[in-house]
Amino acid sequence: MSEREAYEVVPKGEDFSRWFDEVIFKSEILDERYPVKGMYVWLPYGYELMENIMSIMERLLRQTGHKRVYFPSIVPESVLSREFRFIKGFQDSVFWVTKLGRQDAPEKLALRPTSEAIMYEVLSRWISSYRDLPIRIYQIAPIYRYETKATRPMLRVREVAFFKEGHTFHATYEEAVEQVNLEVWIYKSFYDELLIPYIVVKTMPWDTFPGALYNYDIVTIMPDGKALELGSAINFGDLFAKTYDLTYMDEDGKKKNVNTTSFGISERSLAAVIAIHGDDRGLRLPPKIAPIQIVIVPIPTKDYEERILEYSREVKSTLERSFRVHLDEGEERPGYKFYKWEMKGVPIRIEIGRNELERREVTAFRRDKMERKTIPFDELNERISELLKDIERVLSEQAWNYFMKRIFHARNMEELIENIKTKVVSFAWCGKEECGHEVEEKGGYGLLGYEEDALKGRGEKCIVCGDEARHRCWIGRSY
Repeated sequence: MSEREAYEVVPKGEDFSRWFDEVIFKSEILDERYPVKGMYVWLPYGYELMENIMSIMERLLRQTGHKRVYFPSIVPESVLSREFRFIKGFQDSVFWVTKLGRQDAPEKLALRPTSEAIMYEVLSRWISSYRDLPIRIYQIAPIYRYETKATRPMLRVREVAFFKEGHTFHATYEEAVEQVNLEVWIYKSFYDELLIPYIVVKTMPWDTFPGALYNYDIVTIMPDGKALELGSAINFGDLFAKTYDLTYMDEDGKKKNVNTTSFGISERSLAAVIAIHGDDRGLRLPPKIAPIQIVIVPIPTKDYEERILEYSREVKSTLERSFRVHLDEGEERPGYKFYKWEMKGVPIRIEIGRNELERREVTAFRRDKMERKTIPFDELNERISELLKDIERVLSEQAWNYFMKRIFHARNMEELIENIKTKVVSFAWCGKEECGHEVEEKGGYGLLGYEEDALKGRGEKCIVCGDEARHRCWIGRSY
């Protein structure tokens, strides 16, 4: 096998699904070879990637007053079953614990499918007065769903290994509305930092999360033209509070229900980064989340090996004060190392051979553009910092340009049907449920959501009934 063949993958545009699987394996993010379907082994490189991604989210959460907690992963059936009244068939996707050692469990226990039931059971004891509110908490912990459809790494799994779920508790509905708007802002800021393009939509009334008054979804578009939901911000009002007896005494001594919200992300965020930024050579990682921002590859020349290695170490020492740097001192040939680090998506590769040694400079290779530049040693930190910022700019521009090409704005039903197989399509909608269902029936796919009042007063007509349109609605294939 040649150096190139070791890291060769099927072209992304030829077979995206296969490309995705090959890249996450060859870049050492996941190992799919685990004996339980839909559960995967996270390798060190992939785990560090997810830690870096979650650190961005945690920074945003701390800035907005959210506190991290941890709740147990086991919930009694008697507690979880209260949630079933909202989610029909939910128990079919639960992993149940029915044995405790060799004994039958006196009550069935569930592996956490989500944390509303677990948290609300406890929060009902924490909250008694308006002075206890608001509460904003979150945790990062696995959840378990028995997916019966075909599983896909990071996209449809039975163990969501990195589930960040936030839960908030408020005295009034108005405060919960403000909180949901804040959650949407957090999502937008988060995906802006990951350089992922998106739309924010309010889910259709008939597709709203069970038990919720309304919810917003963050949606991106994958290379195969399918929409991928990246997160939801959900306003439950006081519906769940009534089920779990979440009440408080207000300033006048009156007993009232607590209003709650929830919002969450998972490793789907990394799947989007891989899919949207990656190319036919593997990953292209945004510098902020790359486990290694700069890799140094010495290029040995006869009689200069030690001096080249010493200079490479000097370069590493200079850069690692400001950046995440790795010096590859392995025995492999430089060409093999080039392919390896390109597959892993390291933003900048520094090549050091005899010429660089003698001139006190380095050759910097940009993963995003596959271009080389020469940088004097004395300008290293400043120029590398500039390069990393420009890499972010380029990745963001390329992602948004591609995203916009995957969108089509249909003026009538014929245009919608013509483009639905390859793109995500928007259309003018009056707001009537029957018109929405007709688009779903004729388009062949579910509606992704709508931008509320985006078309109000603009004179556009609903593509179904011809009445004045208020909303921009979206339809497309989805994961």
